[in-house]
Amino acid sequence: MNEILASIDVGTSKTAVIIAERNNGEIDVRGFAVAPTEGVVRGIVVNIEKTEQAILRALSNAEKQAQLKVKKIIASYGGNQTKVVKSHGITSIPKERGTITLQDTVKLIDAARNISLPHNTQIIDYAVKDFIIDSNSGIEDPIGMTASRFEADVLLFLTQTPPVSNLIKTLNNIDLTPTDIIVSPIASAKAILTDEEKELGAVMIDIGAGTTDVVIYKTNRPQTVFAIPFAGESVTHDLIVGLKLPRIEAEKLKQTHGCALQDEVDENEVVEIMGIGGREPRMVDKKFIAMIMEARLEEIFSMVKEKSVENGVEMNSDNFPAGIVLVGGTTLTSKLVYLVEKVLNMPVRVGLPGDRIPLPQGMNTPDYHIAWGALLIAAERHQIDEKLELDKGKIPIFWNKVKNWILKRL
Repeated sequence: MNEILASIDVGTSKTAVIIAERNNGEIDVRGFAVAPTEGVVRGIVVNIEKTEQAILRALSNAEKQAQLKVKKIIASYGGNQTKVVKSHGITSIPKERGTITLQDTVKLIDAARNISLPHNTQIIDYAVKDFIIDSNSGIEDPIGMTASRFEADVLLFLTQTPPVSNLIKTLNNIDLTPTDIIVSPIASAKAILTDEEKELGAVMIDIGAGTTDVVIYKTNRPQTVFAIPFAGESVTHDLIVGLKLPRIEAEKLKQTHGCALQDEVDENEVVEIMGIGGREPRMVDKKFIAMIMEARLEEIFSMVKEKSVENGVEMNSDNFPAGIVLVGGTTLTSKLVYLVEKVLNMPVRVGLPGDRIPLPQGMNTPDYHIAWGALLIAAERHQIDEKLELDKGKIPIFWNKVKNWILKRL
């Protein structure tokens, strides 16, 4: 069955769109594009009109490439406004049947999602941390296994209703209907982490423009997810203040001459920067630029380490043999890998969306990993939807309440 899937990642600094075709389980990318974003701060839409324009620019270019129009879209959502709550679900398996079905997993996830929520808060996504069958944990794929008691530890992703409603409203305003909402950190992990990294244990750090998202994997399941409200934009802000530059110039300076380690910059290297308000250009030591950047980046990764301890996780190579995987636009910063190795004392690699699946030329960049991961997850959900449709008569009534929250094989 052929299906056109379109995915969008509306980020703080850029909006990425991917259009693909799913055919018998294979995903063929038809079009992709990225456009600068205005109107979004740390993942939150603060100006609907400006955000609409960014989406339309990226969408139009992707549609031209794909030679088709899309009306339905898979949307990613994340940032510091997303909170993670650990929950537990339990269901029994009828004795006359004795084996676990996909419908049982739906019922189990529904039980885990049945929690009291604060006012104006909603669950936008989930991830299974562990399946437990008759007190035996670490079950990777429970379907078809014999059981009497079926349990799951689940990570629920919560957000306040207004921010996600504003994103949906922005999409609706330009005649787009979001069919799935995928939480950004899990989308990143889907696109980037290899099977070996998920099995052995790895820490994925997605340092974008507005926030730094962290996903900690072990035995093929996400164990902890959290966000730091500082990232690439924080580095840019420090350059604005430290060098008295307009934002556009500070961002350009960061990308062109930035370095994460001041000791790696020659004492005599200088760069010319524009004067403000028509003033004469001036020369600045590149080492001073690196000093500003290193201080902020070191602080961000130190916060990642502290936050992981708060979440009961000690980051070291013994616990996570696969080390750290860096993703996001800030990974393009020169010598960043060495700084992270110094701060966290673990092996580090930079991840790209084409690490697991070959992608078209031009798409294997930090711009597309969230949109690509969200599309892959949605494609798996739709495939399971189709399987359940074939067995419609056996689907319990409660399925209608949770049909978009199907089991994800991450």
